[in-house]
Amino acid sequence: MQKAPPVSKECAVLFADLVGSTQLYERMGDTAAFALIDRCLRGMRDAVLSCSGRVIKMTGDGLLATFRACDQAADTSLAIHAAISELPLASHFSLGVRTGFHFGPVIETGDDIYGESVNIAARLSELGSHGRAIVSTEAAVRLSEHFQAMVRPMPPRVVKGVARSVEMCELRCEHSDMVTHIGGLNADLGKKEMRVYHGGRVWLVGAEHPRLRLGRDAGVDILVRDARASRQHCEIEFRRDRFVLIDRSSNGTFVTLEGRHEFALTREEVVIDGHGWLAFGSPRSNASDVVEFFCLG
Repeated sequence: MQKAPPVSKECAVLFADLVGSTQLYERMGDTAAFALIDRCLRGMRDAVLSCSGRVIKMTGDGLLATFRACDQAADTSLAIHAAISELPLASHFSLGVRTGFHFGPVIETGDDIYGESVNIAARLSELGSHGRAIVSTEAAVRLSEHFQAMVRPMPPRVVKGVARSVEMCELRCEHSDMVTHIGGLNADLGKKEMRVYHGGRVWLVGAEHPRLRLGRDAGVDILVRDARASRQHCEIEFRRDRFVLIDRSSNGTFVTLEGRHEFALTREEVVIDGHGWLAFGSPRSNASDVVEFFCLG
């Protein structure tokens, strides 16, 4: 039977892994240890499914799962930590779980997924501990206000297998009544900035980096590969606490702000804010290259 061709899509990618399971066999004996670990893994799988996720595969003493939305991944992280914590024997034998998730593009082929997003999620989970999940900033900014109040920014880290440093946050996974809300991601940043996403990379626009150039010219900051884009297509400028999009192109910049209709900008400028997308020379539905942005603070 011929295999289906690989499919590229964006999703939240989550890894979860039991901590302390190796020592259980020595401390409990094979039969009892296997039964406890199996119960933990079934609880993890059930948490994914109850949050509308898809279990891609079991990974030894853990799993890999995907979700359409980051809130579903966050709900699953909390549910997994709760499920393990509620097992008396797990607590007695110091059995915990590490989780981490990232949002980005993956290649789906058959029953598996591949790509940098999978590697980032795996590395983030390795940094986690029981009671907290490690979340990439790309995922954190997509969380609803409810979860924004439960995340705390962490210093960027260089992780194995990823060429760039990864910006990340900590998501507290204790019961919500026990969590001290800290004002969320935006409040902790303490300054206004725009994060611009393209090709798996992140650029910051703000007081320290007030201008970002986009186009087909090799000298720009973000190289756009759509043939309908101009060499010096547009700029994003931080100006008096506002982000201004300046179009310099022949075919226009198509702007979509979340919750609003797309509009075209041609040889003019406009203030942009919130969450949105830029397409170059054509509407986003027909574009081969799209930039995403988030304004924080």
